[in-house]
Amino acid sequence: MHTPYDNRNSNFRAPLPWQIFQWQRLSSTFESNQLAHAYLFSGNKGLGKGLFAKAFANLMLCQEPLESSTTSLTYPVPCGHCTNCRKGGSDHHPDIIEIEPEEGSKNIKIDQIRSLSDFVIRSSHAGGAKVAIIHSAHLLNGNAANALLKTLEEPNNNTHVFLITDFPGRLIATIRSRCQRLDFANPDHDLAANWLHQILGEGNIEALLKASNNSPLIALQLAEGDSLQFRQQFLQSICAIQLGRSSIQSSLLLASKIGESEVLQHFAAFLTTLTKYTLTGIQGSEGDAAAESMYAVLKPTDDIARTQFIASALLDLYTEVETSRKQLSSSTNPNPQLLMESLLWRWSKLPLHTAMS
Repeated sequence: MHTPYDNRNSNFRAPLPWQIFQWQRLSSTFESNQLAHAYLFSGNKGLGKGLFAKAFANLMLCQEPLESSTTSLTYPVPCGHCTNCRKGGSDHHPDIIEIEPEEGSKNIKIDQIRSLSDFVIRSSHAGGAKVAIIHSAHLLNGNAANALLKTLEEPNNNTHVFLITDFPGRLIATIRSRCQRLDFANPDHDLAANWLHQILGEGNIEALLKASNNSPLIALQLAEGDSLQFRQQFLQSICAIQLGRSSIQSSLLLASKIGESEVLQHFAAFLTTLTKYTLTGIQGSEGDAAAESMYAVLKPTDDIARTQFIASALLDLYTEVETSRKQLSSSTNPNPQLLMESLLWRWSKLPLHTAMS
């Protein structure tokens, strides 16, 4: 039986439970010899899109695929034992190439795409398919994107390109138009919680899912370090700003210590929680001191106009936080401290504790 965790090498094995539909769809297309030359795998961070692409590349080259199943679907998985699987599993298969930003760089550069072009025109070593995987494809610089476009416009038989991105809208339209799109959605709460229980056993699963915005692999990362503690410190610091008990500077220092990208992820999830509570009165998991301090401020009322005003203000700030997260992951080198300062200033000015006149 195919399991989500391989105890032999402590690596996750795709398809993960929330990827079964995409896997079954793609494997059916592959078995019918109708696989497109290029696919765009898109979805939020923390869903294992890269794991999916690598595992599916291994399946395409596997000499003895096995059958796995869920309660309603049957699908093939790589055997893990044949020559091609052993090479693919150790990242040394000559018919699989992976490209991502080089260490110290925020871009995928044209020389890297030229190496992909050379790979595309070479004959297959194993006599079957060849697969190119481009991680964080939204970080292709202009020249690299144009070079990739030329490769996509002149596809080779039995060569396939998988582009992986958290931000599909940042890829140029001509690249997107030449790819079949495969979207990955965050799993529902129960599926994510059950999977985490399999990996972690007993633990603060609810807090992890809340902090990760229901992204299981991010939740797992949070469980491995001090991220939950840092999250609580940061969120309590911004609550103190809103309640007039602290300055923006203290939260800026915390954000710099923890990392702006990480705290913006927590900030976005927190704003989602507060918006939901404002509109419905439904609280999140118990024991979240930051959220509980804001619930007292946002206590729902019968004043529909005030409720809509506050929810709209929270949603507007959420949009700005998400935009800033994208900017920090881009190649434009924004100033993280200035972004954080602007967002915290906006947060401090939200009139959450006053009723509309």
